Amino acid sequence: MTKKYRKPNWKKVEIKLRDERLIRTVGDEGFVRRDLVIKYIFEDKESYAKTRIRKLKRFDYLKAVSVKVGDPECYLLGPEGVELVRKFYPIGIRGWGCPSVQSSIDLGSYEHSCKVTEARLLLENMKFCKNWKSERMLRAGTKGGHKVPDGFFIPNQKGIAVEVELKLKKTSSYERIFEVYRDDPKTHYILYICGSLPLLTRIRRLVKKAYVSKGYCFMLYDDLVRSRENAVVRINDKEFPIKDVLS
Repeated sequence: MTKKYRKPNWKKVEIKLRDERLIRTVGDEGFVRRDLVIKYIFEDKESYAKTRIRKLKRFDYLKAVSVKVGDPECYLLGPEGVELVRKFYPIGIRGWGCPSVQSSIDLGSYEHSCKVTEARLLLENMKFCKNWKSERMLRAGTKGGHKVPDGFFIPNQKGIAVEVELKLKKTSSYERIFEVYRDDPKTHYILYICGSLPLLTRIRRLVKKAYVSKGYCFMLYDDLVRSRENAVVRINDKEFPIKDVLS
């Protein structure tokens, strides 16, 4: 006999450390996809993750939306999630008081945003990054077209700008980006995480031709996901495992 499903009689939810990390990441990045939540924030503990997600949705900390057919649902901040984020950033960040409740996700930047978030969660899980600043946080308080990286963190007091690159831009666009980083005193290194080897090779060639005063590092996105701390980082003409570069 099939056991009939009974809806849980939850009266309240106690926010745990993983819940807090999830809500903060959604606030920082705009949204987080379900599979990334289970894999990285709940470390593949699927049953436990599903229970926590259901509770956070039930008590309005998260709101689920579908973006692409066949993809897992994504999570935005609900009203209670916004209130919790306000406790993290009580005086605002460079003009950004806190995120607000959202209702949709921009399809044009969806794939790129998912990969930026996965790169961030991977770096955090490997203990290479404790103070990630998202593009949304970096752009807060600036005027429109100001160039900021996809992410920024400071290991060993050296600022690293992260660029997750999936498609080739115009050469002139890269030249402008190199100029911005050349003149930015807070950035010491630029880490390009590329979607393909031809793309990585092309950007490396452009860097070699340009006048740059910062260190440029390159790695493949798929290698980071697959090999993690042993993923290869290319610096100049040498290769190193990322654990030796960032630890």
